[in-house]
Amino acid sequence: MGSKSRGRSGARPPSAVGSSAAGAATGIPGVAEPGPGPGPGVSRTPWPVGARVLISCALLYHMVAVLAGALGVPPSSQLEQAIAEWFTPYFDAMDLGYSYRFYAEPPPTPVVTATLRFGDGRPEETVRLPGRQVSGPRLRHQRQLALANALNADVREARERTGEASRSRLARAYARHLCRSRPGCLGVTLHVQQHLIPDPAEVRAARSRPGAPRFDLFSDRLLTTPEWIGDYSCDDF
Repeated sequence: MGSKSRGRSGARPPSAVGSSAAGAATGIPGVAEPGPGPGPGVSRTPWPVGARVLISCALLYHMVAVLAGALGVPPSSQLEQAIAEWFTPYFDAMDLGYSYRFYAEPPPTPVVTATLRFGDGRPEETVRLPGRQVSGPRLRHQRQLALANALNADVREARERTGEASRSRLARAYARHLCRSRPGCLGVTLHVQQHLIPDPAEVRAARSRPGAPRFDLFSDRLLTTPEWIGDYSCDDF
């Protein structure tokens, strides 16, 4: 008797309440109202199948190219090197031609020296790239090494192409930067030299002597004769 009276008092199960509310919101009993739409700028339309296949293939190609480049750096097998050669145009286009391994036989390090001339009685200023003392994280020194290597490569290419190293695009850009960052500068002269790698046997012999000083990695005998790149007038920039 009590249960019947509770049923007549208007109390309904939650499912009945939910379906009634949904029906009231949509006008159709038992049908829920659609949820809120996507935020601004969000499209409901999925990418076409062709576009998704194209992007997937491009990502797969990139991952295979990176893996082949990492495995093809010597010491590696002839097969690994041959596969890496297939992706050489892609490496050049995407600027991915960097080694993923430690340097086993590193080449000499280019050192670019800039001599700045001033017209207000100030003495000449010498700027070295990479610098001997670079403040901040070591990544800044690595960045300067990369800039010196790129400038040296561009200078050699300009010398082979035109016969004049001063026509190097990066050399002119570096001289222009120095002119604009040093007020009162009248001109810049650029030179490049190679920092040779010492013989490991010589380093071991020097360190094995009792009381021997530290081996000087920056000795003048480890630097080649500076090669003139060009003279640049700040009035030209």
